Parts: sequence; C-alpha cells; structure tokens
Amino acid sequence: MPSLLDNWAADFAGCRTRPRPYRNAAVSFRSHTIDEYRARARAVRETGLNVFKFPAEMIPGCDLLTDSGTTTMTMRQWSELLLGDESYGSNEGYFLFKEQVVETFGRGWANRDPDRENVFIFHQGRAAEHALFTCLATRLEPAERPYLIPSNGHFDTTQANIEANGFEARNLFCPEARSGDTEARFKGNMDLAALKKLLSDRDNRARVPLVYLTITNNTGGGQPVSMANVTEVSELCHSHGLPLMLDACRFAENAWFIKQHEPGFEDRSVAEIVRMMFERVDGFHISLKKDGLANIGGCLVVKEDGLVPECYPELGSALTMHQVLVEGHPTYGGLAGRDLKAVVEGLKTVVREDYLTARIGQVGRFGDAIDRECGAGVTIRPYGGHAVYIDLDRFFDGTALKDEDFPGISLTALLLAAGHRMCELGVYAFGKNVDGSEVGPDPRVNNVRAAVPRLCYEDVDLQAAAEAVGVLYRNRDRIPGVRVTFGQDRPMRHFISRFEFKDEE
Repeated sequence: MPSLLDNWAADFAGCRTRPRPYRNAAVSFRSHTIDEYRARARAVRETGLNVFKFPAEMIPGCDLLTDSGTTTMTMRQWSELLLGDESYGSNEGYFLFKEQVVETFGRGWANRDPDRENVFIFHQGRAAEHALFTCLATRLEPAERPYLIPSNGHFDTTQANIEANGFEARNLFCPEARSGDTEARFKGNMDLAALKKLLSDRDNRARVPLVYLTITNNTGGGQPVSMANVTEVSELCHSHGLPLMLDACRFAENAWFIKQHEPGFEDRSVAEIVRMMFERVDGFHISLKKDGLANIGGCLVVKEDGLVPECYPELGSALTMHQVLVEGHPTYGGLAGRDLKAVVEGLKTVVREDYLTARIGQVGRFGDAIDRECGAGVTIRPYGGHAVYIDLDRFFDGTALKDEDFPGISLTALLLAAGHRMCELGVYAFGKNVDGSEVGPDPRVNNVRAAVPRLCYEDVDLQAAAEAVGVLYRNRDRIPGVRVTFGQDRPMRHFISRFEFKDEE
C-alpha cells in the first residue's frame, strides 16, 4: 500500500515551476553595474557602435552576443582540465576524443584504417570549415561558373569560407520558413523541392560537389530540422552520388526538438536520435564551442565508408597537411590537451535530457518575455534551441527606421548602452556591398539575435534584457539611423565595421 508520503507525489509533481537540473558552483561578480549608463554610452561611441568591439567587462546585464564558447562549464569538465595531457604528439585527450565521437555519433564514425585519419581536430568550427573548402577547392577541376554548395541555411562563417574559396553558397529555406509560419515545428528544413529542381538540371548538378544541412538552422532563426528531412535530403543526395554533410554545431538541441515534436520519436532517447541523424550523412563539421559545451574547439569528421572519400580520395591527406601547416600536429589540432578532455566530458553531458529541457525551456521563456514587453509578433516563432530572434521588419513596422539601411545596428548599439549585448544577423551581417551598392541576403533575413549561453544565466537576468528591448520598442520612433564609417565593403564586415548615429554627425 502507498504510504502517507507517497500519496503526495502527484500533488508535488503538479508544481508549475521546476528547479534547474544543476546548481551554481561558482559565481563571478561583474565589474560594472547597471547604473553606469554614461560610461557605457561613451564606450558605445568609442567602439563605433560595434557590439564585437565593446568591452565585455562593461556589460552588467546579459551578454547574448553568441552562445559560442560562452558556456559555463561543469565541475566535471573543470576536473578534466586539471587532468589534461599536454604531450605534443598523441596526447591522451586525442584518443578519448576519438572514442567519444563514436559513442556520441555512432559506430559508423570509427576510424578503422590506421593510415587514413577521419577525425580532423581544429581550434574552432570556422577553422574546420576553412580547411574543408580550401582543400575541396584543390580537388575540383577548374570551371567557367562557380561550384555551388546548397544548404538549408549557411551561417555567416560557413558562407564566408565557401565564398573565399570561389564557391557559391546557396540557401534553400523551406516554404514554412519563408512564409513565417508560426506553427511549423521544423522551419529549419531544407526545401526538398528546390534541391530536386537544382540537381535535376545536368549543368547545375555538375556544379555541386556536396550538400550541407545545418542543425539547428541558425540563419533561419535557430530552427530545427526534422528526421524526415534529414532522411529525404540524404536519399536525394545519395541518388545523385553526392556527399551530404552536416553543420552539426547544435546537434543535441536539434535531436531534442525531434523527440518533442516529430511523431514516432517520443519514446526514443536524445542520444539514440543523435545517432540516427548521423547515420544518414557522410561527414560533419562542428564547433565544439556550442553543443560540445566547451570554450574552444572544433572538428571535421568524415565517414570512412561514405561518399566523401569515394568522391574525393585525396581529400583526407590534404586535410591532414592543412592541419600540420596551420594548427600543429593532427593529434591536437590547435587545442591544448586539457581542452580536448573538457570537450569529451561536454559531449557526454549535452545529450542529457534534463539539461536540454532546462536549457531550451529557458530560451522559450525568454522569448515569451520579449513578446510580452513588445507585443506578440516581433520574435520568430516557434523559438529555436539556442536563441531568440527579433524580426527587425516587424519590430520597426510603421516607423521611419524600417526603411533605413541597417536598423539592427541602431537597436544593438542602444541595447549596449542599456547594459545588454545582442547581435545583428540581418541585412548587414548577411548582405554585401558590391561596387558601392548594397545587395541584401536572398532570401531576405533581417534579425537581431539574442543567443543564450549555456548554463550561464538565470531567468531574472534574461527578464532584465527583455525589459530593455521593451523600452526600445515602445520608443522605437526615437531610435536614430546609422551610417557606416568603416568596413562596409569587407568580407565578414559585421565583425570589424564602425558606425555612427546619423543624428550625431
């Protein structure tokens, strides 16, 4: 018979607020307070309104510039840092990392040929992207027209590395993403019909060396990709003899969405869903600064029996030589041995469902807070796993600033003054200046992203950031436009440009 205490279990289970599955083990006090507005305003002007140049120590609120490398690591990860092996060649972390790749992503990623490496370690994800497209470019025959790399949504660094090597980055956002459907659960999907059309043309097919899927789709609003879409894209690519690669930076968050919202997966574990996704592809690159839960690291992995080595037999050797030239020995790839061990522990933690539920739930509550402050409709819904995206076209609808060139720069500069940092990922970050004229992203993307670092902030911190966004929304008629004073014609220009408010000329 149930005891007296057992009878209370259902009552307690009905509590609306659930505790986090972790607790704070260390606290870092901020150097500046929220009241030091004048100092921040002065720094905003001195750094040319550029959020990347603004001193991090002067941010008393939420630093939501990125979720990359900003994770608060766990005590187990810190303990592994202390146990790191800093041997120059074949350190302990290298072997543990390769074992964890197989454990996390599946047995198909094992390295069985001792003379051919399949796991290429780099100091971060964009270095892995750079290596892939640099080495791939040397394996292809010269062509009159650029080679195409189709994707559901290339992120800024991926696109930049593709274009730096003479390829064309082609985004094939799904119809639900283009229409702004607020009910669709997998708005990160590839437009399968568009990919079929592209590959059915013989000339275009000859221009496609491989296809990419980004999980989750960062450019498209942090939206997940369904297992059905991964499967269908894989089958289509393989029918054309094309390798399918993943930009796998947020693979665990993507798997959580599949478990929650895709029929047939509710009884499968996140770890199992991850392995199912990766069974369907031929290779992946990953910034381990995201779902690796580490502060540094990246890698490129190819399946030994997949289409990458079949289509490009010498690519692996070229990647190894690239590592040696720019990163160091392949067994550490630009990382300290201790960082490799921290990544191993991070890959174990990231598939914990209690962690993912708490993390993605916090992002959702943050998005709801912004919509309460501004009125529903200014954020991209449903929310993704790592960030809340403010739609600038809707935020500034009905105001003069909607027709300004770069309203996101104005918004993020004023948020810095308020004590919070977010990032424009819109017509400035994804557009380019060609012969003095602005060419916006196609399809149009015009957002400010508030990326939430993992295990870092509590809800009260994010509520403060949401309230600051609300102040700007209610006074959006007063927000001035900006002009670019440096860097408008540079690649990856949002990292380095300087701006000024037009009303302060």
